[in-house]
Amino acid sequence: MDNWPRAALPLPSMRVAFHIGDPLTDGVAAIALSWVRQLSMQYPEDRYVVLSEYPLPDPVDRLSKGSFAWIVLPRRFPLFPFWSDAIFFHKLSLFKPDVFISTYPDKPVFARCKQARVTAKAGLATDSNETSFAPLLSSHYTVLNTDQKLAIKEEWSLGREYFMLTGPLPSESMLTLLLQAFSLFKHRQQSGLKLLLPFSLSGRYPVLASKIDQYKYRQSLVITGSIAAEQVAQLTGAAYALLSVGSPGAALLASAQSWRVGVPLLTLPDLDLSCLTQDSVLFASEPTKEALATIMMQIYKDESLRLALIRQGQRCLSAADAPFVTASIRTSLQQLITGAATVGA
Repeated sequence: MDNWPRAALPLPSMRVAFHIGDPLTDGVAAIALSWVRQLSMQYPEDRYVVLSEYPLPDPVDRLSKGSFAWIVLPRRFPLFPFWSDAIFFHKLSLFKPDVFISTYPDKPVFARCKQARVTAKAGLATDSNETSFAPLLSSHYTVLNTDQKLAIKEEWSLGREYFMLTGPLPSESMLTLLLQAFSLFKHRQQSGLKLLLPFSLSGRYPVLASKIDQYKYRQSLVITGSIAAEQVAQLTGAAYALLSVGSPGAALLASAQSWRVGVPLLTLPDLDLSCLTQDSVLFASEPTKEALATIMMQIYKDESLRLALIRQGQRCLSAADAPFVTASIRTSLQQLITGAATVGA
């Protein structure tokens, strides 16, 4: 990611509106929210508002991450979208943004301000240009020492190593694929390694939860239930390896998490992501349970590969300095507002 833009000198304050999906399940929305949190903390003189049909994830964590307004819109039902649209445009007109940022690629907004969108490559894009930045993480994501890792594993996995699902949550079909891949891994490897799922299965996937007691390797699953963002970050740092099978953008956010905590990431094939992550992520050869199980076995059996991925991730992390990246995002937004330069120049 050496093509990140250089930060400019301090610029005047601005008003920025974001329109995003569900950060818990939408990778692009999660990237956008990571930017809003850091921007609002680093530049309190600016004003930020987020419009979404979904509640703010982990609102307690918000209090330590800067000041921004989160407005929950009525759900936009396909046969009757008018009420949600009316509220959306009313709130937007009251805020009077200098720039409007959306995570919806095919949803034009008729507003008298400059516009851009967030992409699955952590890009800020206009009609003709796109500049990629890094997802920005909370300070909860950090490298743990050996004693900290042991204590977490004793508490959650009976002292066993574990794979952990990370990043925005996948669809039910993709979570099922992950469970099938873990079954193949357990069958072939016969190890005591567990799979940790850091959410409430019954709350998020009720149909799958009703079947989970019949899962052959149920005793090797650790399902945490609803836990705080800080606990999720701690569990991430104690994992043997991380897994991401979520929506577009989810694996890029997960890769940033893996770099920060010093734990390797395994994910499905993604050509764009492989170009950005510089050999710090292990990709399956195809999006199947067999291919995913293969790389789970590969990293379990090859400690030198695991360490090489961690080292490369640390090199990527050294280029992802949060204050610098945040300043670069703000500079690009200001350039878009003033027309001094195009985003991506």
